[in-house]
Amino acid sequence: MLPRKPIQDISVIDVAGDIDFREMIRIKDTIGSLIEKDRTKVVINLKSVDHINYLSIGVLIERLKLLRNLNGDLKLSGMSPFLRDIFKVVGMDRVFEEYTSLEDAIESFDDDWEGDGTSH
Repeated sequence: MLPRKPIQDISVIDVAGDIDFREMIRIKDTIGSLIEKDRTKVVINLKSVDHINYLSIGVLIERLKLLRNLNGDLKLSGMSPFLRDIFKVVGMDRVFEEYTSLEDAIESFDDDWEGDGTSH
């Protein structure tokens, strides 16, 4: 996991490999550090992720709610069809905004989004 230099006022976290519960806690903690710095617009780039433990996805819900309460958001980019299916099976595809590319996710912060279970 690698937080990268912010793009405008948006923080991007690049994640690779398999995301298990321990890795998801690290992602949650990274988002917590960003919130402490008043960085409330976050994209998790999943382009290099092979697998995610479906039980660990719920860990992000608390951060998503917190960011939205602070007028920010948590968006996902680069999910493979396999990862998208995992999110869909646990119903998280209706909770998180998901974009095909990192660029689309970043640009989406200019738009208002209503959770409708679609990917962009």
